[in-house]
Formats: sequence, C-alpha cells, structure tokens
Amino acid sequence: MMLAERGNVNFGKNELSALSFLVLLIWLKVFCVDFHIADTLNWPFIGSTEYPLIRSALRALAVGAPSLAAILCVMVPVSMGPAKHRGLYLLVFDFALSVLVLTDILFIRYYSDIFIFRNLMLLPQAGVISKSIGSLLKPSDILLFVDIPVSAMLILKNKINISFARVTKGRIAISTAVFALSIAIQIFTVWHLAANRPTIINAMYDRLSVCAWTGIGTFHWGDALSLAGKAFRSDRVPDAEMEKMREWFSRHHAVGRTPLAKGRNLIMIQCESLQYFVIGLRLNGAEVTPNLNRFTRECVYFRNAWNQTAGGLSSDSEFMANTGMFPAPSGAAYTEFDSNDYNSLPLNLRTKGYRTAAFQGTYGPFWNSLIMHHRLGFEKDYSRNTFPNGEIIGLGLSDRAIFSETLKVLAHLENPFYAFVVTLSSHHPFDFEGMDGGDLVLPQELKGTLVGNYLISIHYFDREFGRFVDSLRRQKLLDKSLIVVYGDHPAIPAEHREEMGKLPGIRIDSSLDWKKTGRVPLMFRIPGKQRITGTSDIDTGQMDVLPTVAGLMGLEIRTVFGKDLFAENLDEPVVFRNGSYIVNGIFVEPAVGRATRINTGEKLKANDFGKFTDEARQRLYYSDRIIEHNLLREVMSRKPQKREQEYLVKKKTNN
Repeated sequence: MMLAERGNVNFGKNELSALSFLVLLIWLKVFCVDFHIADTLNWPFIGSTEYPLIRSALRALAVGAPSLAAILCVMVPVSMGPAKHRGLYLLVFDFALSVLVLTDILFIRYYSDIFIFRNLMLLPQAGVISKSIGSLLKPSDILLFVDIPVSAMLILKNKINISFARVTKGRIAISTAVFALSIAIQIFTVWHLAANRPTIINAMYDRLSVCAWTGIGTFHWGDALSLAGKAFRSDRVPDAEMEKMREWFSRHHAVGRTPLAKGRNLIMIQCESLQYFVIGLRLNGAEVTPNLNRFTRECVYFRNAWNQTAGGLSSDSEFMANTGMFPAPSGAAYTEFDSNDYNSLPLNLRTKGYRTAAFQGTYGPFWNSLIMHHRLGFEKDYSRNTFPNGEIIGLGLSDRAIFSETLKVLAHLENPFYAFVVTLSSHHPFDFEGMDGGDLVLPQELKGTLVGNYLISIHYFDREFGRFVDSLRRQKLLDKSLIVVYGDHPAIPAEHREEMGKLPGIRIDSSLDWKKTGRVPLMFRIPGKQRITGTSDIDTGQMDVLPTVAGLMGLEIRTVFGKDLFAENLDEPVVFRNGSYIVNGIFVEPAVGRATRINTGEKLKANDFGKFTDEARQRLYYSDRIIEHNLLREVMSRKPQKREQEYLVKKKTNN
C-alpha cells in the first residue's frame, strides 16, 4: 500500500488493492485453462511419480508466471484509462477474458485443442450447433462469471469506497516498468521453448503442447500477433521452393493396379460421427450396425483408418476426401480458402464426362458448403434449402430424408455420375427429438448417457443406410457404382471416456488407448465381377480416400499428400494435423519426443524416426503453403510464377 500513499504515483483510495484482487481472480481463471491442458496431455501438475510435488509446483509456476505476465500486459493499459470510466473498463476486460477462458475450455473438451482467433470465422456456425455447445457446459463453469456481478456492485456502486485517481508521471513510470517486465517474461518463455523445442514453436503443429509450456495467456498473445503479422506478410513464394514442391509430388506419385472402377458411377457417403467400434458391436445379443456389418463383407474394409480432421471437423473430412490436401493449419479451409483453386475429385471426374452432385442435410451456408461445393466442382448442391419440407431431426434433414431424396435424384441423373452424400442425424449430442432407436436395447448403465444416445443415433443411421443400399440394388445402380463409405470424425469427446470404457471390448487406461478410439471406418465396395473383398489392417485415414478413388477410377490426380491403398506404399505415414503420425504400426509424437508401438504399448526412441518426422513436417508445410498462397495451379504448371516474375520486374524498376 506504500505505493498508493505516494502522491507521485497517485493510486486512489483502495484502488491498488482492488486492481491486485482483480488480477488474482483473472489469473485463477486463466490457470483453470492451463490445468485443463495439462490434464488433457496427461501432464498432471501433482500426484504422479513423473511429476513429484516440488517439480510439479515449479512447473505450475513456470506456466503461471507467463500467464500472469500476459494478463498484466492488458490490465496495465486498461488501468491507465480515464478515472471516470476505469472501473467499467476493468469489468469489461474481466468479462471478455472470462468468455475467452470458457471458449478455451469448451474447445479442449470437444476438440482436444485450443481456441485461436482465426476460429472467429467459424462463429456463424455456433447458432446451428448450440445444443452441442450446451451439452459441453458444466455447472461449475458458472464460477468463471460469478465475480463479475459482485465486482460490478462493489466497484460501480462504490460499496467498498474505491476512488480512481488521475494518472500521474510517477504512475506512468511504474506501469511502464510492470508492462516491460511482463513482456520480458513472455519473451523469455517463448525463447526458452524455442531453444529446447524449435520445431514445435516454429511450426505450431501441436498447440496444446505449446500452451502447456508457455501458458495460455502467452499463447493467445502470440496468436494475436501472428494473425496481425499475416496482414503484412509477403504473398510471394520463390520459384525454387515451387520447384521443390513439384519434385516432391513427382516422387510421391504411385501408379496403382488396373483401375477396377474406371467409367463406373461413384457414390461417396460421409457418415456423421461414425467411429470404428460400432462395427460388429453387440449389445444384449443384438447388432448395433447390422447393415454396415453386412456391407463390410461386400467391401475392402480398412479397420485402422485414423481420424485426420482438425478444427473444421466434418468440413475438414469433406475437404480431405475431395482435394487430397491437409486441413487448414487453423480454422477451416471451407471458410477461409473458398476462393482457392483446387485439383479436386469432382473437377477431374467432370473432365471425363461425369455429372457431379453433393447432398447434405444442413442449409447450404452451413460451413460455407454451398460456395465450397461449387468451388470444388459439384454442379448441383442439394441441401435443406432444396428440400424444405423434408423430415427434420436435429440440425437438419434426417438421414431417412437425405437418402430418400438422393435416390430420387440419382434415378434421373445421367450416367456416369459422382454423388457425394453427407449424413447428419448422428451429430453430437445425439439426443435429438424424433430419433428412433428401433429394436436396440441399451444396457442399463448406458441409458440416458451420451454414449448410449450415440449408439441409438448410429443404429438409426444404419437402418436408413441399409434401406439406401437395398434401393440402389433394386435400381440396378449398386453394381454399376464404386461406393465409398467413411466416418467423418470421432463422436465421443474426451470428457466421456469413462462411459465409452463401459462398452464391450473397449479399455481406456492410457492416452494411447484413447488415441486408438479415434479410428473411423473406411470401406470401398468395388463394382462388377472383379470385385475384391476383405479386411485390411493397413494404417490409413481420410487423406487416402482421394488417391485411392483416383487409382480405382483411372484418374491422374498427382497433387495429393495421401496414398493409394491398392498400390505399393511402403513406409507411408498417416500424418495428423499436429505433426504426430503413425507409420508401420508405431505412433510417433515429435512434440513430446515419444514413440509407441500401438498394439503392444512398447516404448521406442522417437529419434529413430527422424526421417519420417521430417517427411510428416514437409507434407504439412507444403500443403499449408499451397492452401494459404493459392498455389495449386502454379504447382501443376512448369512455368515460373507470374507473381514472381512481376515481383522481379518491379524490383528491377525500383532499383
């Protein structure tokens, strides 16, 4: 309080105490996110042999200090505002930061990732998925906001006799020193991480791990500065780098076997929240997915297909399956890069005389699908806008309605065609009115739970999918078409892993066990007498959908980062958006220096996989460069970039 009593510093009565208390409250809120991150990454602060009490306390301090510094970087300027409105400014800051903290926590619960400011572009989708957001909230979350009305009463109504004084030179000097120290702490924190883990800080491919070292406050400052810096960043990519990309695609291209589906129709079905464990699952003696089970026996079924989506979830899955590119490094490609050029599956099929159509249950603007579908080359886009009188379950048209309307269109669509169907009824939180579980009887311990509701919604999807396949058979389209079925992303958030562990055959004792639950089914039903069937244990993912379809249909699409599952693909990694990958049955996490054999849990040396780590990083880097700079046409061309030529001419003229 001595500072408050010095006239040259000039804090008002009780102002310094109020500011200090408010900083402490906000710091505790931010620390809640830091704790959530540590728990998600299985890096507990206390209570484990790996992190004994003293080391845990030091680690908590190492994360808490930069978070406090990040708060002060905002709080100090706010506290220098006009005395008349200073109390209101402080409360607005408290409320805004509380909203940010809650957003971070919800992102961690659902995505196992952290919020970034580019995600604000996804805000228009929030209203549609409000029920999903609501299901993630917990009663304890209200604690993030209880201080605000109390503080408003005490500060604005002056219940504790606080006076805000004018700003003096002495106070400016003290505040500047605190501000400078706060910046220095954050710079040191980032420098220390960069010195020890340069790859992760440069590529930012595992944001949770970065937050675990720097604190969430410092991470958000860095994210804001990075976003601002992009406005001034050069859009020029040197020709030498372009040539390296072309060489990579040339080396990566693999020729598959004889195209078994050349000239046939293509029907691709993206199933909402379809996870691998429902295939073959029985409850009380009854199959959860009898039609899918039967369908897998007519297909080549890849049961080790891993989810590779990022912040765009379903839209990311669509994007990968139709472009062969990785999801955007932040946000969603569907909303951020809808004006780009793409060497997509529908565009390539149209050059072969195919008619192309997309079918979805939501309104066209959801995830910017209407614009993006046309950009990818779909001639027609059928959605809830097209069928306003269709049956609604949850977010849009029921699976029964979308399959039924698709069949009507296909009956009159000129062959050959590509029909891309996106289902919706099994969307989180899975308890929509009108959902019919049919004859599925849940065990008592799953009734009314999120996992139980999910199984009911998948059982409903399975029934409608079976009717769709039977109708294709009756219309004599089934054996004239290559049919691809895959899940778009996992269904069950990490918050419900204990419920999931109650299912037969599922045991979740470690982070690796949880990772293994993130598999999604992938099936290819090959038409004609040459049809091959069977189950494959090859590690794969949604990135492999396009190159595999292209190989089966005899298309030359070289700008892909996945693999043709029917070609010779030795040592091809399944790369995830955060830079981790799976190769030869081994899960490698470069960000934490960990490698684990998936089937046995055997620990291996991550350094032994340096070649694959570099390959995974290169693929993500090239994909990001192509998307962020819209380089696809130039990558496919052998001519120098027009922008590069213009830049050199301009530079020469200026000199």
